[in-house]
Amino acid sequence: MAETESWKKKATARVMHALNRADEIGGEVRDYIQDKVVTDQRYVAARKRIAKLFGRGYESKTEATAKAKVVAEQKAAVAATTPAKVDNVGFGDPSIKAQIYGRKSCPWTGRAITLLEKHKVDYDFVDLDDPEQEPKLVKLSNETKQHTVPFVYLRGQFVGGFNALSEIERLGQLDVALMSKEERANAPAHLRSVEIVPRPNTDEVAPADQTPSAE
Repeated sequence: MAETESWKKKATARVMHALNRADEIGGEVRDYIQDKVVTDQRYVAARKRIAKLFGRGYESKTEATAKAKVVAEQKAAVAATTPAKVDNVGFGDPSIKAQIYGRKSCPWTGRAITLLEKHKVDYDFVDLDDPEQEPKLVKLSNETKQHTVPFVYLRGQFVGGFNALSEIERLGQLDVALMSKEERANAPAHLRSVEIVPRPNTDEVAPADQTPSAE
């Protein structure tokens, strides 16, 4: 009886092994056929003819992969040639030596311009009396925390109003403040160590919805 049970177990194990192996072989054959169908040119051509008869198109795995590669290369080429969008994050422009946002009617604005002209400094002036420029007043005040005109920028850095500009001149720092980033990097060590400190005029505080007063 024991021998019979042992023989049955062995027979059952062999049958299960054979079935499992058959399933593995069937899977390998299935995978092979599927791969052939999607890659072999003869099968691809046959599938295209059949699809055409039914008014449809057929794209092989190789063609789909090649198309996806071309699309990816085109996107990469566009990304490489398209400049990144740079948001304007402030009123200061480092490419300009000096910028003055003020009023032609303001004597302090006139003094700031006179000081720069005395040192033969190229500058850009924006007249905030101009109706088109007037909306910049509140934005300038919010950016600089200064509530008076003029707003003076040297190499893109806000320094304050006329009093701040005059103090920079008095300290002998004007030439350094007007240096570009590259010029500052190549300057002697004692000039590179000079720190231009913003001095916003906050003595006269104007409500956000009102025009900043003159310095």
